[in-house]
Amino acid sequence: MTGPASANSNSSQPEECCLVCQDISTGYHYGVPSCNGCKTFFRRTIMKNQTFQCQFQKKCPVDKSVRCACRHCRFEKCLQVGMDRNAIQQNRDPIGYTKRTRRYPPVKKIEASEECSPSMVSETDRNEDTALSFLSLTEAKCCALRLSEYLPSRTLLEAVISPCLLMDEVFMAEKAVLSPRHTISNTRFATQTDYHYWHERDWFVMIEWAKTLPVFQSLPFPDKLALLRHSAITYPSLVHVFNSPDHGPDTIVFPDGAYFDRTPEPTRPLGFNKKKYQMLDQLLKPMRTMEIDMTEFAAFKAIFFLNPDADDVDANAKKMLSDGRSAITNALYRYMVKKKGPEDAGDRFGRLLLLGTVLATMAVEMKEAVLVADFFDQIQFSTFAKQLLFGIKTESDI
Repeated sequence: MTGPASANSNSSQPEECCLVCQDISTGYHYGVPSCNGCKTFFRRTIMKNQTFQCQFQKKCPVDKSVRCACRHCRFEKCLQVGMDRNAIQQNRDPIGYTKRTRRYPPVKKIEASEECSPSMVSETDRNEDTALSFLSLTEAKCCALRLSEYLPSRTLLEAVISPCLLMDEVFMAEKAVLSPRHTISNTRFATQTDYHYWHERDWFVMIEWAKTLPVFQSLPFPDKLALLRHSAITYPSLVHVFNSPDHGPDTIVFPDGAYFDRTPEPTRPLGFNKKKYQMLDQLLKPMRTMEIDMTEFAAFKAIFFLNPDADDVDANAKKMLSDGRSAITNALYRYMVKKKGPEDAGDRFGRLLLLGTVLATMAVEMKEAVLVADFFDQIQFSTFAKQLLFGIKTESDI
């Protein structure tokens, strides 16, 4: 029996997710619930007998935001979740157009003829592009605040709940002024004090930057802290690499002239030396080779920060973070198409997003190194750093 009651019952059932990328499934394809994008990708790979190479350690993330980044890991994920290559029939599964009925569209490819046609740009695209432009402008403000003399003394709680300084035009005009001590006159090898100083500055700017993100502002307070903690270990590394002046392929220079390179530092914990080499080989080199601009960096930083898989993030927050991340990846891809053209944009887009795998690996290893260093008192963390890295007991009191 069918009728209104039956229809309402069916519409209230939870929608299945694609087992490959966690997007909305459009049905069972080749044995498993999957979206049209992953179904088509799997079919095309089998029909064309394609093989792919992973640029990293065959551990690239595969979700609806970055599923196009590494085709090797995406295909392996298809096989892992049970897609059956024997279910593909050449006479019934030609390689061609399939109707898309998904709720959340994948990153949309832009044809060259569409680039200058405003009438073909949807309102959603315009909103996403506006948000990307805002990220780029905000990144310039972050650089100004980072190079200023201003560095408040406050607890993590005070930092998160206080008004955003980057959005305060009066404050930025008066305080975000280049400090003479943050200009390079002579270079010198960085000391432990230098590392501490620039990490503290970058954490301060990270929190102010996070407060400019609408998704972050809409989250409950515990989820805000969870996101900040998740990025705290690797955020400074990303900023150091992008903002370092070019003094050679194996050198990162802080704004005050302190630098580090491949020189071994036996006084530092072993894990920190390993992190240094990872920064030089897996972040600095590819970012310099790609010549990433401010807009691309701002987008990538936001995509990595808005991680729905961050520890201790609530289930409701995961959906918000995933949607926010998808909007930025869509806008970033369109930006790259306009900058490099449709043919080169896909490769560039994938190479940039895969740097997130490097950061994720570094985050796991550095978390262990930080815990060991703190346990054996190898590093004297400030109170603020301990609150950010290890947590604070009064979170639930806010």
